[in-house]
Amino acid sequence: MSVSPSRLSLFQYSLLALPLAFASLPLYIHAPDFYTRDLGMNLGLVGVILLAIRLFDAIQDPVIGYISDKQAKRRFSIIASGAGMLVSGMAAVFYGPQFSISTPLWFALSMVLATTGFSIVTINLNMIGGFWRDEPEQRTRISGWREAFALVGLLIASVLPATLQSFMSVEESFHIVFWVFFIVMIIGFILFARFINKIPSTHKIKKSKTQKGLSFLPIFLGPNRNFFIVCFLTHLAAAIPAVMVLFFIRDYLNAEKFAGLFLFLYFISGALLMIVWVKISHKIGKERAWLMSMLLAVVTFIGAFFLQPGDIIAYGVICALSGMALGADLALPPSILADRVTQQKSETEATQHYALIAFIPKVAIAVSSGVSFLILDHLGFMVGKQNSPEVMRGVLILYALVPCLIKLIAAYTLWYTQKSEGDIDASNK
Repeated sequence: MSVSPSRLSLFQYSLLALPLAFASLPLYIHAPDFYTRDLGMNLGLVGVILLAIRLFDAIQDPVIGYISDKQAKRRFSIIASGAGMLVSGMAAVFYGPQFSISTPLWFALSMVLATTGFSIVTINLNMIGGFWRDEPEQRTRISGWREAFALVGLLIASVLPATLQSFMSVEESFHIVFWVFFIVMIIGFILFARFINKIPSTHKIKKSKTQKGLSFLPIFLGPNRNFFIVCFLTHLAAAIPAVMVLFFIRDYLNAEKFAGLFLFLYFISGALLMIVWVKISHKIGKERAWLMSMLLAVVTFIGAFFLQPGDIIAYGVICALSGMALGADLALPPSILADRVTQQKSETEATQHYALIAFIPKVAIAVSSGVSFLILDHLGFMVGKQNSPEVMRGVLILYALVPCLIKLIAAYTLWYTQKSEGDIDASNK
């Protein structure tokens, strides 16, 4: 019987997920709001830029996965370069345009730099966790540790900007946000380096004489295609309210000063329930646990569709209840993918598989950002200003109703896949 990973090793591996998640919330939620409201960029233009960045990710993510597989011996150096790019991009985004460069160009270039670095680190970190151990239960435990730290990062990022902006300017607050991120990133990276040096064999996948080349499209269209479709639909259902949440809170609920509290309730609920989903997955299987979380998300979040302006307490309850499903969405898919890759004996392309599930949420955010912002612009929605009841009704439908419908489609697809294939993790035990 194999020895479980020590808590110290799990901590050293997982802490790096905290600054990664900390960066994601300001990049994907606060930055677009900051550049539209405070730096004067057009809402539709921001949506187009974000969509273009994600299309660029469509090219670079499989390349990142392929290079990481081919250069497995240099994986730590690859991760270090990604961390440097992420830090530089974050600084550029939140210090704003410099050197007389136009605001849209600066926003686009700094976001590309930050998101590329984010991709490099995330893809490789998830791949290492997926193949650190062979046992399905240990994979879920490792994933749970990593995503728990990610949720802590999201919690900090959800509260810190709003707290700082209560007594300083938006621009000054984001300078501090960057430096907090930078310090945590340095600490996380140092501990991760110790983890890699202490366990040098755990992050290397054995090479095969028949190792294929760049296989992103065949992987997507292969035996795991339904799984990847479920991942995309799930992320799309979460991304639409994520990119609109500040608009919804400020311009529909008229509750801008509670924005940090609402985000905190959502993420703390996800963090507290993370271990519960891991235990449930051990009892009923990972796919069934994930399906249960999807139905829970729909039942709880649909309540947002019936909210009226000023329903602050009701929205807080919805944030807390819908957040309970978040832990399953974060912890279970990477573990399920590792089980599938092992069963299909595709370890030599492992990082490309993880590049795909890192790419999928970016596509979801791209589609949700581009389409949502363009729809809002078409409706005549004005950021931070008085809007007509018709416009706000459109905001409500887009924010609350559409994501629930997409989530139901994802749940049905997962149910159909699980019914057809059975429990993948059970076959590996």
